[in-house]
Amino acid sequence: MQNGIDISTSRVLIVDDARENVRVLASILKDEAAVSFSLGGQDALVKAGATLPDLILLDIEMPDMNGHEVITRLKADPQTAPIPVIFVTSHSDVSDEEEGLRLGAIDYITKPYNASIVRARVRNQLMLRAYAKQLEGLNVELERLATTDPLTGVANRRAFRDRATLELKRLERYGGRACLLMLDLDHFKQVNDSYGHDAGDAVLCAVAERLTGQLRETDVFGRLGGEEFAILATDTAVRSPDAAESSGEKIARRILLSIRDEPVLWNGLEIPVTTSIGLTELRQGDGSIDVALARADQALYASKDAGRDRVEVLAA
Repeated sequence: MQNGIDISTSRVLIVDDARENVRVLASILKDEAAVSFSLGGQDALVKAGATLPDLILLDIEMPDMNGHEVITRLKADPQTAPIPVIFVTSHSDVSDEEEGLRLGAIDYITKPYNASIVRARVRNQLMLRAYAKQLEGLNVELERLATTDPLTGVANRRAFRDRATLELKRLERYGGRACLLMLDLDHFKQVNDSYGHDAGDAVLCAVAERLTGQLRETDVFGRLGGEEFAILATDTAVRSPDAAESSGEKIARRILLSIRDEPVLWNGLEIPVTTSIGLTELRQGDGSIDVALARADQALYASKDAGRDRVEVLAA
């Protein structure tokens, strides 16, 4: 481990049609990384795509496919493009080196091999690759933190709005139907006042888990804040001329029952929970998801005014 970066599990792919060259390089690098090899360009492309090594040592002169063609194809594939490539050559021609760097190589190793230099250059590139992977992992985690509600694990307000905006754009371009449901847990302040905020958090998590189980993979579910949630039900209409109750209303009523009929268990206590729901349809002319959210919010307030624990629809 160097500078907090562990390269002990790194993998190097050696590509050379000469077995002796492969043997020498593998011997030099045996303590630096796990080494595999290919004896030709086509096989190297297959192995690189299948194993995604951390570094490729690529001979330029090979009979079936030269190194320049191999690296060109590696860089053209999004899966293998990030893999760093060090060219191995017996030539010291500047123009040849310039061409290799132009095609995407990050370094050169010349024959005959100097073991210390080979190890140093490989180690440097493996370190850089490890840093890059670490940054990729941090970026993924930062994105998750930026789009996920930390308490319930569902999408946060920002992520929900972004996904809903994409759905609205899709509807405007291709047509179709989608429903927007806004939910607010009834008298949630009383839960916090009666049982404490830990109980309130437990209720929010339980409701989020219960709602997730009621939805399809294509639906978008998020916590807007506090005890307020929202659902975007794709390919769903609020009202249908050939049905007494639309699929959007069925989703809403199913959610009502799933929350109402099963109290949340917390520390041996049963905490009764109900919710009010406002339902509207996403309109192609809305222009902004905020317009649809405002309409769903109107329907939600109508549900509260009508006595709570119910669904109110503001039709498009």
